[in-house]
Amino acid sequence: MSKWISGLAVVALSLPLVAQEGDQKQKPAVPAKKITAPGARPKVELSEGQKELAKIQAEYNKFHQEAMKEYSQAKPADRQALVPQTQEKLNNIPRSEIAQKALDLGKKLAIKDPGNFDSLMFAMSMANPKSPDIAKEALGLVVANHSDNPKIVNAFAMIASSPNGPKTLENIATNAKDKAVSGQAWLAVAENLKNSANRPGLGEKKVAEINQKSEAIYENLEKEYADVKTPRGTIGAAAKAALFETRYLGIGKAAPEVTCLNIEGDKMDTLSAYKGKVVVLDIWATWCGPCKAMIPHERAMVEKLKGKKFALISISGDDKKETLTSFLEKEKMPWTHWFAERKGILKDWSVRYYPTMYIIDHKGVIRAKDLRGEALEKKVEELLAEMEKEKKG
Repeated sequence: MSKWISGLAVVALSLPLVAQEGDQKQKPAVPAKKITAPGARPKVELSEGQKELAKIQAEYNKFHQEAMKEYSQAKPADRQALVPQTQEKLNNIPRSEIAQKALDLGKKLAIKDPGNFDSLMFAMSMANPKSPDIAKEALGLVVANHSDNPKIVNAFAMIASSPNGPKTLENIATNAKDKAVSGQAWLAVAENLKNSANRPGLGEKKVAEINQKSEAIYENLEKEYADVKTPRGTIGAAAKAALFETRYLGIGKAAPEVTCLNIEGDKMDTLSAYKGKVVVLDIWATWCGPCKAMIPHERAMVEKLKGKKFALISISGDDKKETLTSFLEKEKMPWTHWFAERKGILKDWSVRYYPTMYIIDHKGVIRAKDLRGEALEKKVEELLAEMEKEKKG
């Protein structure tokens, strides 16, 4: 089974319902037909293919609503207990059957019908590890028939993680007539390279080689595509942030200085003050589910390593300090807490997701990134042992 297909799985309890026919947020498929009624919002006419797709999406919505019904109607305090059975219901939705219907529709429709592209994308989003062939075929058709479609950028993450994905992205980047498509394809190529440099077990020479390639692409993007807009800003801004991360936040790099508010004493603290210890920077937020799921293990790890030259520093990305302090009054997290106030390290280090993890050795060098659970604890213990070995040597 292809590993890339796992990226198509949707986080069940947070999955939004897909757009249905008549949804005001639906992208125009054909030139919009305005409604003349006073005060009415303009509507758009869906293509015949999009109308057929809307029926398939409605079928999925019905399954999803039924699976979520008990959870949605429960009181907030009772919902946690319902998570396992709700998850099981969501897992039992016949996603493969729905994905196959969407794929069949995409294959039937004319390429020029907007429903063709939308159906193939929906097929990929519905595919799960049990139906990798559906996603693979849908993705192949998207690449073959829609490389000049501006909406193909929505498939770049899936393309990047697919077999031969990086080469496919390079071909799109090289041949796309739309500058925005070309630029975002190169951005995806560079991002894929940058992330591959963080794989465990790579030697310093290999990491340097990969970083050199990604830097060259980012530098060209910053120069040639600076003003091209993306959903998150501009390609130039994205390239600039990525270059900073590659040059200063890569594995083997000395971690840049960080100054942040330590809420335990309401004073500014610095990362350099922790030199001589193995440090884990856990950049998180109280609203982040995966972040909160890590707390029990972090608590156990801190207790296990008590008395060692180790520091866990959780840096909050919450909007208000009171949100953090209120959370900590209820949740036992006995280690150092910084509040970044949506700036500082969050902006300087271009934090894009939570949790973002940096594991730093006693010399202040970044040795690993984004490890969790047992892998995180194993790395910390390895660095502590390395530090002790140096002292004895």
